[in-house]
Amino acid sequence: MKSYKILFPVVILFLSLSSCIDEPAQPVSEKEIIDNISREWNCLMDEDGYNVDFTAVISPDGTNSKQVLINNFHKIGKDLSVYVIVNQDLTLEIPEQAVGNQVFKGTGLVSDDYTEITWNYTIETDDNTVTQVTGKYSYGISA
Repeated sequence: MKSYKILFPVVILFLSLSSCIDEPAQPVSEKEIIDNISREWNCLMDEDGYNVDFTAVISPDGTNSKQVLINNFHKIGKDLSVYVIVNQDLTLEIPEQAVGNQVFKGTGLVSDDYTEITWNYTIETDDNTVTQVTGKYSYGISA
C-alpha cells in the first residue's frame, strides 16, 4: 500500500507536466497564408540608415497559387510589382528579379497572427550598387 502512496503522486506530477509541453505549430497551407496576407500594408524599411515609409498591396498571383504579387514593393510604384514565393513555414522568398532598373532578392517572415511581415532583402541598381534593406510591413497599426 505504501508504494501506491508514493507512486500515485509521481504519476499525477508526470501527467500534469506532460500537458504543459508546447505542441509544435501545425503547418498551414500556402493558400491560408496568402488569404491572410492579401491586403494593404503599412511599410517601414531601413535602407542604409534611411527610413523609407510607404504602403504596399499584397495580392494573390493569378498565375501561381504559391506566390503573391506585391505592388509598390519598396516604393517602386503602384503599377509595378515584385513576385514572392509563399512557404508553409510562414517564410517568404523574393527570388532574384529585375523591376525597372533595380534587382530585388531576399526573404520575409510572416508573424503567426498575420499582422507583421519582417523583411531582409537587397536592391542592386544599374551601376551595380547593392543596398541592404531591413524592415517590416504592419497591418492594423502604423509601421
